[in-house]
Amino acid sequence: METESTGDVDKVTEKRMAELIGCTKRALEHRRQEGKIPEGVWMKHGGRIIYSKKRYDEWLESQWIYPEGSKSSAAPSAYVSHGMVSVDVKRSPIPRHKKGSRLHPAFAIR
Repeated sequence: METESTGDVDKVTEKRMAELIGCTKRALEHRRQEGKIPEGVWMKHGGRIIYSKKRYDEWLESQWIYPEGSKSSAAPSAYVSHGMVSVDVKRSPIPRHKKGSRLHPAFAIR
């Protein structure tokens, strides 16, 4: 296994991988055991779990859902357009609270 001093290390321990993605070792272990992270991203080596940062990044990128109009299989570009954008907005299936007139407070006369 390469040392981390080179900066281009691909294989890291579960503890180090958890640090890199910003979670606890236990949380990462739980995701792995539930099958949320596929086995191609990690492997058991000598009783230790080793992650490939490159494969993790590739797997994570594959989880992105692209809009239906985007049928390009190429990787997303870094180009950003500052023009007008048309967006189809779907209404939420959750009904909103209707704003009605507020009732004035009732006063009891004795």
